Amino acid sequence: MKKPNPMKRRNSIVLLVILFFPSVLSLSQAFVKNNRSVIASAILLNDYNSTLDLNHLPAINQISWSYPKTEMIIITPNDSQYIDAVKPLKEWRDSIGVKTQILSNFSEYDGVDTPEKIRNMIKDFSERENIRWVLLAGDAEESLIPIRYTYNPDTVVYHDTEKVGSSTLKPTDFYYSALSGTWDEDGDGNYGESEVYNDNGIDEIQWIPDVYVGRLPASNPSELANMINKTLKYESNPNVGSWMNQMLLAGGISSYFINHTDPTKVITNEDEARLTEYIWQNYVISESNFTHLTKTTSIFTPSFPPPPNLLSPLTATSFIDEFNSGYSTVLFAGHADPHLLTDESGTEYYHDYDASASSNAYMPSLFYADACTTSSYDMGDDSIGEILIKQMNSGAIGFIGGLRVTWYWQEDYNLEMLNRGNAKLFWQQFFEEKKFRQGQALFDSKVAYLESPLFTNDNHPIRSSIRLEYERKNVLSYNLLGDPIVDIYTKEPMFAQNPFEGYYFSGQMINTTIRNVNSELVSYARVHFKSSNGSYHTEYADENGQVVVRLPDRPYENYSVVITGHNLIPSNFSISTIPDTIQPEIATVYCVPLEPTVSDNMQFDIRLNENESGLESLFLLVSTNGMKTYEFHQYLNSWNQNRNQFSFMLNKLLPGDYIMMFVARDYCNNTIIGNQIISFRIEFPLSFVPITIISILIVFLFGSSLVVVFRSLRNFKKDLRL
Repeated sequence: MKKPNPMKRRNSIVLLVILFFPSVLSLSQAFVKNNRSVIASAILLNDYNSTLDLNHLPAINQISWSYPKTEMIIITPNDSQYIDAVKPLKEWRDSIGVKTQILSNFSEYDGVDTPEKIRNMIKDFSERENIRWVLLAGDAEESLIPIRYTYNPDTVVYHDTEKVGSSTLKPTDFYYSALSGTWDEDGDGNYGESEVYNDNGIDEIQWIPDVYVGRLPASNPSELANMINKTLKYESNPNVGSWMNQMLLAGGISSYFINHTDPTKVITNEDEARLTEYIWQNYVISESNFTHLTKTTSIFTPSFPPPPNLLSPLTATSFIDEFNSGYSTVLFAGHADPHLLTDESGTEYYHDYDASASSNAYMPSLFYADACTTSSYDMGDDSIGEILIKQMNSGAIGFIGGLRVTWYWQEDYNLEMLNRGNAKLFWQQFFEEKKFRQGQALFDSKVAYLESPLFTNDNHPIRSSIRLEYERKNVLSYNLLGDPIVDIYTKEPMFAQNPFEGYYFSGQMINTTIRNVNSELVSYARVHFKSSNGSYHTEYADENGQVVVRLPDRPYENYSVVITGHNLIPSNFSISTIPDTIQPEIATVYCVPLEPTVSDNMQFDIRLNENESGLESLFLLVSTNGMKTYEFHQYLNSWNQNRNQFSFMLNKLLPGDYIMMFVARDYCNNTIIGNQIISFRIEFPLSFVPITIISILIVFLFGSSLVVVFRSLRNFKKDLRL
């Protein structure tokens, strides 16, 4: 007899497995595809839904009227007299819709020293309350509101000297604005080091400010009260006049030409009138009238401005006379020390004693000094900036100047580097971007500078970097004396038009535009609502004057409204609410597909009618037990939305019997259950069970085949031995 061939048996079994495996896979794929056994009804009309329990739906959120967030903090020394001095400013700010808190408990916060404790307090309120404005109400000495000294050896690296203070440690209030990190990443006690001096090669400063910071450098409560009263007078009851529509620009000479055999040591003619002229030509002329005072070298001739604007020489008396005559904004560009504004010609334009005798009574200016060391308020009380801000009813409402030496770049004809770039971008932010609040203009101009092509364009011919000590110095050194939220006048203020109707539905969204009585748009106006029960809410208009606010659900409520903003006299209005008793209507429901499967998403398009308080939410109720219980999906109109049409998608559903219903609710809690009901069944697909069974069977058969093969091989070896 012919012996059986074990190899043939083995091959047959392996072949059987190979042939069977694709068949099983094919069968399982067939089951997966054959899953559209669905029974679905069309959209039905039914009235049983009136008994549906809706208690599980979430309540309407009206928290923004109950718990408005703090927008501004005033930080004082822990002294009741300082606290009392700032209370009138807090009360005024609260009354116009800037919720303000007075804080003096910074000693309770963690920190290695007082500046860190103050900064940690600011961080706490920034994170919890989302504050925007910080006023430091006290001088920079250690016993009051101390400043932070940073490691910034610019004058050592570039072979210059400071007029006052250390050659390596430089003061800045920017520490209280840029709140990321610790400013001492390597823990060596030197704050704000560049990557060059940090032990780990890391820049210790995150340069984007989180809050706008200003300081009233009061050495005692009386000085603080004077500055607070000047601020209140400026905002609430100003001396209205043509001075509000005037800017004074003064450009001196920074250097005269000096030749040298070494080209790198040549000193060029540098006219700051190039900068001041550029600013009036590009920013000022569309917003304010101005006077341009210039002293120039032989290579630059300033342009004559169109009337009524003036061009005049900058002399030892012209700047003093013009400043005292009253200007809303002032720019001086030249040289300086804490006690003198001058230029390379040696002409002394303005002294500290001129500041003490300033006679621009009730016409205080926003003064920007593009020069060195005009505002060294951490070293005594006699710098020009500190004197001007402390004048009782004159001087400055805000002073921006360098606390120490600042830098400019020769032949910077594009006016983009260091002092010129800083000043140009400040006034660009102020006039062109309409950031008339002095702290916002300053800190946003710092960001604009660091994001300019000078820093970001790799192909820039003189690309700069914040790792350079002179760049760090300029950003850190220019600080604001004054309240950062003060809105600076560029025209004579006037009242706002009444933008409201007399009555609104309770819960209604108001969408209106703020204009003055000349019908001119008011960008970023502040609109503050206060109800008769004491609750309040503030909204800000956008750049085009549009403001959107939703009233709470309080029928028969009376609201007082105060509108403040750029070049506005605080304007008071009132509105009232009437009840909304009309239910919203679910007009049409469109659903695709009507016969969904386990692999289908469902697309819905719903149109509603609600023209009173406005639709708050559309709910989709989904039940698999005949609406005994349900899950819901909420589609919400936020407070500044008024949509009456919703489109959304529901993700794939599991097998089962489904009922879907719709509920609409307006902002007065008028609720309706729609009579559009979607009912369908998704059968349990055959593929769910067979795939599992088939997978197990495949594993079993494959394993069995291996066993048979193994045994065949063993028998084959025995046969070979025979």
